[in-house]
Amino acid sequence: MSGGYGQYNPYGEQGYNQNPYDQANAVEQGQGNGTYEMNAIAEQPADATTLLNKCREINDGIADLKAKREGQLAAAQNAMLDSSTGKEDQVARQTLDYIEDEINNGFRYLRDLLKKIKQTPGSGDNRVQTQVDVTSRNLRREIEQYQRCQSDFQKRLREQVRRRYEIANPEATPEEIEQGVDSVLMGQEQSFQVTGSRTRQANDARQAALERSAAIRKIEQDMIELGRLYQEVAELVHMQEPAVEQISQDAENVAGNVANANTQITEAIASARRARKWKWYALLVVILIIAIVVGVAVGVTEANKK
Repeated sequence: MSGGYGQYNPYGEQGYNQNPYDQANAVEQGQGNGTYEMNAIAEQPADATTLLNKCREINDGIADLKAKREGQLAAAQNAMLDSSTGKEDQVARQTLDYIEDEINNGFRYLRDLLKKIKQTPGSGDNRVQTQVDVTSRNLRREIEQYQRCQSDFQKRLREQVRRRYEIANPEATPEEIEQGVDSVLMGQEQSFQVTGSRTRQANDARQAALERSAAIRKIEQDMIELGRLYQEVAELVHMQEPAVEQISQDAENVAGNVANANTQITEAIASARRARKWKWYALLVVILIIAIVVGVAVGVTEANKK
């Protein structure tokens, strides 16, 4: 779909031929096929149909991420687990990093698009609010599925690191193996010693362990970011309506207050007019009374003279 928020295509279509790190960086910076470009929201409220179409676009993106998780990611994880040489390990991890970056970028894009919808004037429509709620749940559900998938994969990688460490250090005690594995997972490569006549096999084991430990550390960092992203998506549902709508409501309130004030002023003017009218009536009565009194006095005076 096309529209005010940019095209949804954070992945591109060039597969693994392109350097995975270059394309992932291009996605992050808003370049190339995968883009975070989002045009500024128009100041005028969007109609409900436009916003509902944007929600549909997000749900389509969620379906794409699910397909990528179940297809490409699963295949890349199996390739990493099945690799047996240093070269295979390196290629497998680069491919895995690329796909993980695509998925992470996709989640960020959909989060941002959902945020734009929520911030758009007109999103207070009941139909839009309901669809935003449904879309938010769908996005959070897919994030949870991805986190679960990565957690299971991380456990399998850790077990492989342990086995590779045992191969490279056959004389190590269980305590030494445990400490060595923890050190490797923390990125301390120097703790992985290679000695003896089985140098080639030990070197392959060492390379495999290091590639897997790097993959584990990346997953841990991704999990932290995904946790924050999940929380942000959840909070969007409870976000207050856009400030523009509040301003509109305030303007309506001001207009109502002005109309009410005008009504009160009109009533006050009418009341003042009625008061002035009664004052004239009272003055006329007083004049009439005075005239009568004067007339009576004059009549009595004239009668006395006669």
